[in-house]
Amino acid sequence: MKKYGIAFRNIRKAKNITIKQAASNVVTPAFLSKFERGESEISFSRLINILNNINVDINEFLLEANHFENTSENYFLEKLAKAVELNSQDLIDSLIYKEKSIYEENKNIRYLHNICLASLYKSLINKEKPLNKDWEPIKNYLLYAENWGYYEFLLYANAMPFLPTDIIKILSKQVYQKGIKYISLSKNKNSLIDTLLNTIEIFIKRRELNLIPSYFNMVKLLIDSPDFLFEKTRLIFYQGANLYLSGEHNLGIDKMKTAFDILNLSGYQGAQLVELENLKQEIIKNNI
Repeated sequence: MKKYGIAFRNIRKAKNITIKQAASNVVTPAFLSKFERGESEISFSRLINILNNINVDINEFLLEANHFENTSENYFLEKLAKAVELNSQDLIDSLIYKEKSIYEENKNIRYLHNICLASLYKSLINKEKPLNKDWEPIKNYLLYAENWGYYEFLLYANAMPFLPTDIIKILSKQVYQKGIKYISLSKNKNSLIDTLLNTIEIFIKRRELNLIPSYFNMVKLLIDSPDFLFEKTRLIFYQGANLYLSGEHNLGIDKMKTAFDILNLSGYQGAQLVELENLKQEIIKNNI
């Protein structure tokens, strides 16, 4: 139970809510303090009520308590990533079969989403056009989810490459408003920033340049902290790509080079460095 108390304390402090405010009309501040220290257990009904006092739902709380790791969703995505890396249709078929079995048993929509994601990536391996039936359940869920937390951002990030531009326009237009409620949780802020940057990248790849400026502005508002060096550098790169595609070739090249210079100086060696380089070459090659 101790990890739950610690998770609650972290969320409460991130939101600048006092113990007295969080405990209001549910438990005493002293009792809540003991829970946060792992010295007392709390009933589920009371936990729901004190979470309500700090405007966090139970799913969001459990994600924080588990450090956003080792969840069934992350485990599934690891398996899916491995299947895609190996270009293995058999592994994806096995994943789909397993997720279907679980979904038929408990009807948890999470497993339906997993089936859809696996089917979408299967179409990628087979070099086929994604089927509407494989992305529509995800689109419908995200469209009507009142608030976005870690799960929604994760789902959208993995489905986005397969969605039609018009759908991305609708969802990404709402993503800031839907994700802002839990932005005090660092993982959610990172996810929101990544979602907006991924939206910019897809619009660049699809040459939807008129849609990009508003997303530049949203990202700028979110990355004012020194902690977001890589995200700031991605933004510089995308600004350069946008300039190049808009006809300002020299300015665009210079800005993209600046981004790579920053990454090299910082010692960044992540896989996304190769992805950005490939995108740069693709942009230049197709616009010579």
